[in-house]
Amino acid sequence: MKKLTNVTPSPEQYTIIRRVRPGAEVIRGSAGSGKTTTAVLKLKLMILWFLARRQRTESDEPVRALVLTFNKTLRGYINELVAANVPDGKVAVTVDTFGRWAYATLGSPNIDDGQHLEALVRIHAAEIGLAPDFLQDECEYVISRFHPSQLDEYLTCRRDGRGASPRVERGTREGILNKVILPYTDWKAKSGRIDWNDTAILLTEQSYYKYDIVIVDESQDFSANQLRAVMSQVADEHAVSFIIDTAQRIYARGFTWAEAGISIRPESSHRLSVNYRNTPPIARLASSLMQNVTLDDDGTAPSLLDPLEGAAIPVMLKGFFRDQVSWAIEYINTRVDLHKESVAFLHPKGWFTYLKSRLSAAGLDFVEVTQKREWPESNVNIALCTLHSAKGLDFDHVFIIGIDQTGLPEGQFDLGDERFELACRLLSMAIARARIQVVLGFKPGEEPAILARLDRTAYEEIVV
Repeated sequence: MKKLTNVTPSPEQYTIIRRVRPGAEVIRGSAGSGKTTTAVLKLKLMILWFLARRQRTESDEPVRALVLTFNKTLRGYINELVAANVPDGKVAVTVDTFGRWAYATLGSPNIDDGQHLEALVRIHAAEIGLAPDFLQDECEYVISRFHPSQLDEYLTCRRDGRGASPRVERGTREGILNKVILPYTDWKAKSGRIDWNDTAILLTEQSYYKYDIVIVDESQDFSANQLRAVMSQVADEHAVSFIIDTAQRIYARGFTWAEAGISIRPESSHRLSVNYRNTPPIARLASSLMQNVTLDDDGTAPSLLDPLEGAAIPVMLKGFFRDQVSWAIEYINTRVDLHKESVAFLHPKGWFTYLKSRLSAAGLDFVEVTQKREWPESNVNIALCTLHSAKGLDFDHVFIIGIDQTGLPEGQFDLGDERFELACRLLSMAIARARIQVVLGFKPGEEPAILARLDRTAYEEIVV
């Protein structure tokens, strides 16, 4: 599968990476601005800086670096990028997801499957007055944001990262705590169970490593407890970079730097604003969805680029799914050089059974990359992936076809509604994976209403 290995910094990136300062820094940027490649280039210079320091102090200790991301697919992609850019020397670099890193560090403990929490949510959702899926996300948000000894802070805190709607007033919060979260916490204590959030809590209680360098990519999808856990494993002198864009937050997360125990000085706060990945038409289409999302200081709106002569106009296919697939296969056969260009089919649920049969019948080889820890080494340049697992990746041509009302989470069409904003973030992020062309598709009568929020002048509609 085509991958990016050798990277050359842009002037904007060079300004950020040219100086290494001990301590923590934040690199903010929109989709396509080169956040991940900036992080890898920064990692390279950090390693050189610490190697030189080891040499000056005549230390035989290796330079220890940790690169964390949120999902397995992005981990595989970044691992290839890091391996191609780590300088020679006595260096130990770990590239992993937070979950697997924490699990291995703690000696592979038994992790509760979460069914008890889900059962409490189902029992009490109607009584609390929230939809079960929203209540489930809210509980996970609270449990992952606050230390178990500080859960009562939820009653009065601002719900950073959770939107303004549905409203969750103090009385509702008390119900969530007393009927679901505290009983669940008591049940874990009495039964000796731990869940994935507890792995972060356990890491904060003991130092297992002394990392000189830490890179946390897609930080907006990490929880406050996870960030505290990471910072508990750094050396006395360390360099930590958090890569973040809350405009692309696609999980029930939220934190403030202060509550995570991280101090960011003004000179250690950076922003990448230039979109290097997308063509102007693709950037415009992705940006139209983000007009419905409220951004905080850690979020960056997709940049709109100057017109580019010859850039392909995004396409919206309208017709039966089988005809959308036929159009896509014809497009690949006539317009894509699979020796040089990559293609991705993205779907919210990862429903690819029919698509795989059609691609195989057309003689088009493909790989599935959803939740794969290693980036495919084959020369096959067609990937199948869920929207969530595509986070942080990029491809030349992206197809998001078969979009229907079951695939994208939606709430009411109000600015600030968490479920609706999530759908906007998710689809905008998926569109922005494309470098050359993006094609969407739906069956009339089954399209999700979110498609109406796309700028109708930013794409060409084709009936198939």
